[in-house]
Amino acid sequence: MSEIKLRLPVKDVFVVQPFGVNYAGFYKDLGMKGHNGIDFRARHGCPVYAAHNGVILTSGTDNQGGNLVQIWDKNNNFKTLYYHLLDWTVNQNQEVKVGDLIGHADNTGLYTTGDHLHFGLKETIEGGNTKYPENGYNGCIDPAPFFSSSFNGFPIGNNWDKSRSYHRYYRDAKRNLANEMKTALYMARRLKRLPNNEEINACIWGGWDIEAVLNPSMYELWSQITKDEYNKGLKPFN
Repeated sequence: MSEIKLRLPVKDVFVVQPFGVNYAGFYKDLGMKGHNGIDFRARHGCPVYAAHNGVILTSGTDNQGGNLVQIWDKNNNFKTLYYHLLDWTVNQNQEVKVGDLIGHADNTGLYTTGDHLHFGLKETIEGGNTKYPENGYNGCIDPAPFFSSSFNGFPIGNNWDKSRSYHRYYRDAKRNLANEMKTALYMARRLKRLPNNEEINACIWGGWDIEAVLNPSMYELWSQITKDEYNKGLKPFN
């Protein structure tokens, strides 16, 4: 296996569809064993970032996947694919660095039901060609084990698919156990149960009040952005 290390390609993380699933036989009908990538929630115009260093193999339009970008790491023999884009901000043969903006999300191409980013990963041979094109996933492998940091390089390890609140909004915030315990006890009295890490972090590191955290309709906001970000007009998945 090549040495593959990936950052997340989007800022706010919510997996719409994981690798390998085959709902209602859809991918079987397309000649595959299952879904050959990870779909991330990403609304129209959401920035998409390079998951690693490399060279642009493709930036253009695919018959089925819509607008796409492919980045090849020729030193470690793998490439990543970013499908259904609104546009691309890179050109073929251009060198890019991890975290560089490469385009914006949309819903271009076939077989899509809404705005999102389809992210794929393939091992490669010379020239960036796919190593195992007949593996049942058009040469793709599951990217999930290789994510280790956020879009901006904050280490998140095996919990890459957790919300930004879970990771203290990608800030190197030192634990304050006394404050966390006090907040957790207060929240427990209000919630009638023990709060989870997301809820505690939203109050301590996100600046959200407990009323917002208690409101299910507010979850998409406080789980992904801080109160200050919200007050500045930021919205998640945009």
